[in-house]
Amino acid sequence: MEQAHPTCPEETPILPPCDREVFERVWRRVMPEDRPDCPFTLAEAPPSAPAAEAPATALAVRAPEAVLPAAPAPEPPDPENDVPCLGASSAVYGALLQAFIDREIASWKRYALLARRAPGNGGRVLATMAADERRHAKRLSTAYFLISGVRYWPADRANQPLTGTYPAALRSCFCAEQKAEAAYRAAANETADEALRELYQELAGDENAHTWLLRGLAEQL
Repeated sequence: MEQAHPTCPEETPILPPCDREVFERVWRRVMPEDRPDCPFTLAEAPPSAPAAEAPATALAVRAPEAVLPAAPAPEPPDPENDVPCLGASSAVYGALLQAFIDREIASWKRYALLARRAPGNGGRVLATMAADERRHAKRLSTAYFLISGVRYWPADRANQPLTGTYPAALRSCFCAEQKAEAAYRAAANETADEALRELYQELAGDENAHTWLLRGLAEQL
C-alpha cells in the first residue's frame, strides 16, 4: 500500500490562521512572485497600495510647511494714549515743543543773571520773570511728556553770557518777549490739540505781560 508524500506541492497543508498570516507576510518579502513550491496561493497585492504609501510619506515630509503658524497680527495702538488732547496724534508738534522749552529755559537763566545786575527793585522784577520762564518750561515739558512719554528738560546746557550794557540787555529782552508772544499765538492758531492751544494762549499772555514789565524797567533808567 502506497503512502502519500506530505511534501507534494499539489497538496496544500492546512495552517492555522495566525501561522498562515505570518508565513504569507514573510514569504512575500523574500519571494514576492507566486511560485509552484509555495504551500498556498498568494493573493494578488492591491494595485493601489504602493501608490497610497508614497503620498503618505510625502505628506509626512511636507506637513511642517503646511501647518506653519500664521504671522501674528500687528498690535493695536495703545488706547491709553489714543486721546485728542496731549495724545499720540499730537506727536507732530514735538519739535515745536522742544524749541519752546529751549527758549523758555534760556530766558529763565538770562533773567536770573540779569537780576543780579539790575539797580533798585529791578532785580526783584527780573527774578520774578525768571521764575515765570522756568514755570513755562516746566508746563511745556509736561505737555511733551504726556504726548511722547519722554521727559525733555535740557537743563545741562551752558548759560549764555550777558554781553553789553544793562539797558541794552533790557531792550533785547523786550524784543524777544514780543517775538515769543507772536510765536505762541501762531502755534495756538495752527494746532488741533485743544490743550496745547489753551497752553499757548496762556503763555502768550504771560509774555505780553513781560514786555510791559521790561518797558517799565527801561523807563526807570
